[in-house]
Amino acid sequence: MGHPIEKDPTAPIAVPMTKPLLIACILLSLGAAVLGFLNRGNLLATRDQLEGTKGQLATTNQQLDSTKGELEQKKEEITKLGSEKDTLNSQLGEARTDLDKAKEELAAAQEQVTTIQTEMDQLKQDSEAKDTRIAELEQQATAPAEGSAEPSDVDNAEFQARLTELETVNQQLQDQNTGLSTQIAELRRKEDGRQKLQIRQGLTGTILAVNQAWNFVVLSLGDRQGVVPNAEMLVQRDGKFLGKVRVTSVEPSTSIADILVRTVPRGLSVMPGDRVIYQALRD
Repeated sequence: MGHPIEKDPTAPIAVPMTKPLLIACILLSLGAAVLGFLNRGNLLATRDQLEGTKGQLATTNQQLDSTKGELEQKKEEITKLGSEKDTLNSQLGEARTDLDKAKEELAAAQEQVTTIQTEMDQLKQDSEAKDTRIAELEQQATAPAEGSAEPSDVDNAEFQARLTELETVNQQLQDQNTGLSTQIAELRRKEDGRQKLQIRQGLTGTILAVNQAWNFVVLSLGDRQGVVPNAEMLVQRDGKFLGKVRVTSVEPSTSIADILVRTVPRGLSVMPGDRVIYQALRD
């Protein structure tokens, strides 16, 4: 029999490697599971946030589209208002030109009235002189001087011819006088009409519309009420002063006026329905 093999007490004891590897695998699996669970929660939260962000983005896009539409509409309104302003300015220029022309015509008419009046006075003097001469001739014809010889047929014919001529001239002068009187009456009628166009003190109306972008208003007063261009009117609301407006163009029943911004108190604005009152400046 052989001798048994003796173990070396100093030799290291062999430990199996399967168990530590298994434990490590289990720990790694648990860690992966926990990490996966945490990542899944984060993924779900991120997905919810993404969906919310998409909804907000869609709402923002809708608001943006709506804002773009409103912007385009505002641009069209501004363009339209600009065109209306240009038209009103053109009408204002024409009105001012007409006013200047009317003033020139009035001055010419007044000068013509003066000239016609002078001519009438001269014609009146000439007519009176002719009447006096005719009366003298008629008196001579009906009452010849005492002791004078009877007038001959030739003298009578000459006298009648001169008398007829004087009567013709007198009739012409009377016709001219009538024509001049008619012209003077017509000129005076036009002058009275122009004077009646002066705006009446205390005239009251309302503001029908307001354009804040171009600072002008539409008034319920027009040419029929005596409104004239460049007239300034006070704006009131419940008895409170709101500012002034200046008329730029006049229509038969309405007129356009610019808002005098410098006269409007801070924090206030002119609105439709406000009253306008004309108060002329007193010396």
